[in-house]
Amino acid sequence: MMNKRPLLLLLFVALIPAFAFAQDGQNAADNSLLPEINPQDIEIRSEFQARFPGLRRQPILGFNPRPRVFQIDPNRMPFMESRDDAVADISVTQLGRPEPPMRTLLSSPNRQNAYFRAGFGSYLTPEVNGYGFYEINDRNALSANVNFNASDGHLENQDSDFRFFDVSTKYVQQTADKWRLIVDAGALADKHHLFNVEGIQGTPEKENLGASGKITIRQTQNSFRGFEGHIGGSIFETTVSSHGKLSEKTYFGGVKTYWPGKRMYEVFDISASIAGGAYEDFAPSDNWVLGDLGITYERLFNFTTRIRATAGGAYISDSFSETFYVAPELEIKHHLSDRLSITGAAFAKPEMKTVQQHHQYNRMLNTRTNLRHSYNIGFSSEANYQLFEGNRIFSGVSYAHVKDYSYYQREADFIISSGSQSLAFYNTNYGDANIFEFYAGASQQLVPEKFWADAKVYIRSPKLTSGGTVPYEEKLGMEAAVSFKPIRNLKLNGWAEYIGSRPSPETNSDLNAFLLLNAGTEYQINETFGIYAKLLNILDSDYEIWDGYEERPLQILGGITIKF
Repeated sequence: MMNKRPLLLLLFVALIPAFAFAQDGQNAADNSLLPEINPQDIEIRSEFQARFPGLRRQPILGFNPRPRVFQIDPNRMPFMESRDDAVADISVTQLGRPEPPMRTLLSSPNRQNAYFRAGFGSYLTPEVNGYGFYEINDRNALSANVNFNASDGHLENQDSDFRFFDVSTKYVQQTADKWRLIVDAGALADKHHLFNVEGIQGTPEKENLGASGKITIRQTQNSFRGFEGHIGGSIFETTVSSHGKLSEKTYFGGVKTYWPGKRMYEVFDISASIAGGAYEDFAPSDNWVLGDLGITYERLFNFTTRIRATAGGAYISDSFSETFYVAPELEIKHHLSDRLSITGAAFAKPEMKTVQQHHQYNRMLNTRTNLRHSYNIGFSSEANYQLFEGNRIFSGVSYAHVKDYSYYQREADFIISSGSQSLAFYNTNYGDANIFEFYAGASQQLVPEKFWADAKVYIRSPKLTSGGTVPYEEKLGMEAAVSFKPIRNLKLNGWAEYIGSRPSPETNSDLNAFLLLNAGTEYQINETFGIYAKLLNILDSDYEIWDGYEERPLQILGGITIKF
């Protein structure tokens, strides 16, 4: 036993340095900042994910767990393939860039430089319509428009030929400092037979000739600031065979300037205008003058309500009176939603119709026309609803009290040889009137560029304060139109008009109501040439707009169209 103890003691002494080294290594490991890392648990390849089990709170910066370009299966056997081998199996679509957004360039549409249509129809009925545009350079342009239609022999037992011709031109010049010069000029030459009048041999013929011109200068700095001025005049002459001649000269001019206010979407404008004329028949010439001045305030509130208010006055003088009027106007438009909007307006303003306006509205007027101004006080309201894109439903109501409202009645000529009376031409009369109207309609484009339609129905109550309905004005009416393009180059269209019965006090009866149905078709052979055909008064209705003169029956027309 004693021999063994020295041996064990020597063995213990020999192992003391080894125990000390192990203890130091353990303490060093516990005090180190480096994590315990298993080489099999980490793989560092560029931006790939690495797992460090020893780190619990601090993230490893610079490593993206969701690479943008490609992803290698994390469950694959590590260290068994090179980087190139790993990428070789990735789909090319995953490596490509995403598609860039589609590039859209704004460009001006191709301008139609000229349009010409000429056709011929039954009863010797020619027609011509044309439009032309010529761009002289980038600052000067010229356009022209011409319309001609005529007919002969469409009425039985009466001369019935007519001709309506008008032409207009426009010249536009743009300067470098945003000034624009616009020159307008036009002319007309109308001719037609009237109805048979007892005591006058043959059918009287009426001819209207006229010309007009207007010069406008305009500067538009932006949507809220600008200036405009214009000046012009016209001449007009109407002649009735065996019945006399009436001539007229008019002049007009005005200025307007507008500027923004201190608030957002606030605009002011001041305008002034003057118009006058002189007309002469068998009596000394008569003159009239109308001048007005007004200031307007317009503002948009919260992108939903727009208000436009005008305060002004007008001075007017004619052969019967000389008066000063206040002329206020107020218009409010409010959007209840993106689809529904309502508009309301109130107004009070004087008006003056010229000789030319009267005779082009009523072709049966005689040459003894006295002009008198009117003063209108009233209001109007309208609601618009958009059911879906390309669709609009609307309805509205209006009322006006008109002082010296102009209307027309046939004269009663006394025939000395027979001792009886005969109805002859129409004359202009004036009287106070109350006019109420309600209307409703729709406008829709069900399939863009394929099918579209419009329709409107209205009910009116034109009453004279002296009693009775205004002569030759209807209480019920309708307008409608429809177009359809089954293929790109073919267009089918139709349009209709209904006018209710109208009182004719001279005959103690009413003119019959009438319905006009019309249809047409157009086919474009190529970009330049096309053909067309149309039917007017398909029902072949016998109708009169003015008592004593029957209008055209069924007519068929066709011709060619040229565009370039």
